[in-house]
Amino acid sequence: MQTNTLTSLKNVPGIGGLSIAIMLLGFATSFAQPYLSLFGVTEIGMSPIALGFFLTTIALSSIVISTLLGRLSDRLPSRKPVVLLSVACAALGYTLYALTENYLLLLTAVVFIGTGAASFPQLFALAKAQAGTAGEQSMTALRSLFSLAWVVGPGIGAALLAAGGFRGLFLTTAACFALAAVPILRTSARAREAARANPVAPAPPSAASGTDRPVALVALSFVLYGTSMHMGSVALPIHVTQVLHGTTSDVGLLVGLCALLEIPVMLSFVVSARRLSNEKLILWGIALFVLYFVLVLLSPSVWWLAVAQAVRAVVIAILATLGMAYVQELMPDRVGVATTLYANTMNAGALLGGLGVGLCAQFFGYTAVFVLCALLSVASWALLLATRRGLGKRTPAPI
Repeated sequence: MQTNTLTSLKNVPGIGGLSIAIMLLGFATSFAQPYLSLFGVTEIGMSPIALGFFLTTIALSSIVISTLLGRLSDRLPSRKPVVLLSVACAALGYTLYALTENYLLLLTAVVFIGTGAASFPQLFALAKAQAGTAGEQSMTALRSLFSLAWVVGPGIGAALLAAGGFRGLFLTTAACFALAAVPILRTSARAREAARANPVAPAPPSAASGTDRPVALVALSFVLYGTSMHMGSVALPIHVTQVLHGTTSDVGLLVGLCALLEIPVMLSFVVSARRLSNEKLILWGIALFVLYFVLVLLSPSVWWLAVAQAVRAVVIAILATLGMAYVQELMPDRVGVATTLYANTMNAGALLGGLGVGLCAQFFGYTAVFVLCALLSVASWALLLATRRGLGKRTPAPI
């Protein structure tokens, strides 16, 4: 890694505490999220439609509450109260998941889970505000830590599931969210003052800024990508266990392998001067996602799916790091809203994906879900390419 990059990251106020908090957030999400669909199907006995409605309710709650908290955080002198509120609600929500198997009570718990969904964008918005001019490098480095947690998290989640059932899994998830609040609480007032005294410099004009790239259409492209990603993530554990006759440990291995392979790709964005713009790399990433779903459909065994994870890792590394930076380029003066907007495109994708996977699996089976994912990825790529060539050029960016 280049010396100037290391120096800039080292000088970010509170970077140690932020790194710990993001790692804990990564562990919390990686423990529970890969197994939510199995929880609904095997533990609660949900039908595909009921599972889709359950996942959609979580996503809708996440979008509404994250948007409100994102707007609030841009108006507050510090984002810390919003981050603390979100991780506390996530801990409470997963505790409720652990203590009840009643479908209606689970639906009420999603209000807390929806509030907890704001923890990811708000923690990264806090980090970007702390980072100042080292913003993009620090975001990429911190995002790689989040992925590092996902390398081992799903495997640990599978072990927790085998040892303590879903109750043990969800209580451990809740504990990780609660622990993530500790380093945020310990962030010193001096560090926050330093961040305010050295605000983020406005991003220079670029080919992807202003009305050249309408935010609404770019966001729609990301929603389509997020829908395909979420549908594929929900269907994969069921495809592995019911179609390919694998185990939950195989699911954890696949998810962890993907996260492991993401890290070198993400770190390459920190240490190298890229020749391609964020936008071009994102276009290539979405195109590779189509290839990934084709590989899933053609894989005769779990081990072939392991090969496909290399492609998926490149896609997620590009979209998770550069996608966030790309939206921030479009809204350089509203970091909280921009970060939340990107996160909400993924939440909107989860909302539509929950409905889509339920309906598609109900009538055509879970394998057909991957065909729909490939088609949605093609649509996402085509829309982003169209905005690059001038579609909606005069459309004003939403507030």
